[in-house]
Amino acid sequence: MTTVALEVSEIDGAAVVRPSGLLDLTSYRELRDRLLKCAADGPTAVVVRLDDGFRCATPVFMSIFTTVWMRVAEWPGVPVLLVGESTRHRQFLASPAASRMVPAFTTLAAALDAVDAPPERRRDEIQLPDSLVGALVARQFVRDACARWGLGHLKDSAVTVVTELVENAVRHAESAPVVRLEYRSGRLSIAVRDDSHEHPREPDPRATPPSGIGITIVAQLSRVWGCSPWPSGGKVVWAVLG
Repeated sequence: MTTVALEVSEIDGAAVVRPSGLLDLTSYRELRDRLLKCAADGPTAVVVRLDDGFRCATPVFMSIFTTVWMRVAEWPGVPVLLVGESTRHRQFLASPAASRMVPAFTTLAAALDAVDAPPERRRDEIQLPDSLVGALVARQFVRDACARWGLGHLKDSAVTVVTELVENAVRHAESAPVVRLEYRSGRLSIAVRDDSHEHPREPDPRATPPSGIGITIVAQLSRVWGCSPWPSGGKVVWAVLG
């Protein structure tokens, strides 16, 4: 089984990562999940340096960076950038086979210069108990944050969304959920982490009583919502308002 090592550093708030080793079918998932974890920590950007120490069994595996970019585009909204530091990688990133979704650069300095000045960001997080009391605590947590951040216009929707997500985590995932609120660029994201790998289900109209109604409410109140695996286990169900 092959592995890919990942050297991670922080420069001006950006996570700068340098993978090394062979990327193939057995190491693809490991590298993908580690890159997603870097993004989930909330840096200003994830900058990936590709040099001669990083090899792909076949160029198709370079799609891993597009996959990560698509996963984090809405939540946590962290940009992903590539730096080709070897001739081979620079040639690939300049070729028609490379994805045009992920910005590519020839130097680390150019990539860091391209990272926009991070927008004003507010963030708060709370650990809840594994009981329905957690929903009461989450509602007050959201009300307080909206008051502090001047988001009265989003408060009612945010309270409803966090209630549905927390109750789902407690009832179905049987977890003590963690709620993260983040506001930037006019958007409020609500993320609820639990210990279950099972994704929330859409409503089944044949069920009695109907199931999945909470997720329907979340979808109606959010501009977008989704579910992502959490790198250390479990998942995050998130919704973006505004």
